[in-house]
Amino acid sequence: MKLMYAGLCILLVIFVGCGNRDAKQKDAEHLLASARDFEEELADLPRAIARYTEIAEQFPGAVAEKARSRRATLARAQTLLAGREAVHEDSLAAFYEAVAQVAPDYFAVLKRLGTIYYNQTALAAPSAAQTGIVPMKDNVVEIWEKQDRLWSNYSFRPIPSDRLWQDQLCKHALMVTKMLTGGFFREYDRALPIITRGLEYASSVDATSRAKVYAAYCAHRQGKTEDQKRGIVLANEALAYEFLSDNDRARAYHVIGLCYSIIHQDSADLKDLDEAIKALNEAVNIDAAMGNARQLLKGLRQQREKLAARS
Repeated sequence: MKLMYAGLCILLVIFVGCGNRDAKQKDAEHLLASARDFEEELADLPRAIARYTEIAEQFPGAVAEKARSRRATLARAQTLLAGREAVHEDSLAAFYEAVAQVAPDYFAVLKRLGTIYYNQTALAAPSAAQTGIVPMKDNVVEIWEKQDRLWSNYSFRPIPSDRLWQDQLCKHALMVTKMLTGGFFREYDRALPIITRGLEYASSVDATSRAKVYAAYCAHRQGKTEDQKRGIVLANEALAYEFLSDNDRARAYHVIGLCYSIIHQDSADLKDLDEAIKALNEAVNIDAAMGNARQLLKGLRQQREKLAARS
């Protein structure tokens, strides 16, 4: 009996000890996660470093190693950031790029550098599309590639500041896509992976829906039947968003009409032709100035009448 009692006591001690370790481990992980809250603004960098120092001193093992590693990374960034005041505005991108090299997932710096990249694109992309200057266009694409590399290793959190930047990245990809598919350029093959990547970043339905309209056009221009079906799906998903602008709504119906017209060429199914006419009708009803949609609609209606007359 005594042996049984002693065994139960040992098991209880082990159970309680394991429970305490688990609770302490959870506390440590929570503190590590909460320390990231101090990485959102450059002004909070000293507090972030102090918090990781506290965690490293308070908890042993792997948690301490993570905290020490993060503290060292941020300390290197802090040393570089101390020279910020001496940097001219024109050199800020290169300055923050250097900081991002030593702290590639430090949110406060990612935001600063990401904003510079976004603003550069907002200025250059429309100009490149209007003028057809190829080096300017290529530079815009290079800036997007830098932006994508900058954020590709960052672990986004389900908090407003991170979600805001996810949508900002989608908007950046959309700006580049508009440049590549409008004005002087018709580089749909080059635009498709960019807008697809932008959709992978997007968080809100608003940003996603607008991007899907242009992704649908890019899919359509790939030419294959499966691409047309993908374009229809993307456009319909965009149309499901009730706050989609009239301009984008008309574009979405236009691309649906385009896709169904291509599908009909392969299928010879009148249902596909009717779907194309229906979608194009919606497009021109929303935006009567859509000349391409109106012209295609006229041709498809004539085709439908000829087919009806034969039957």
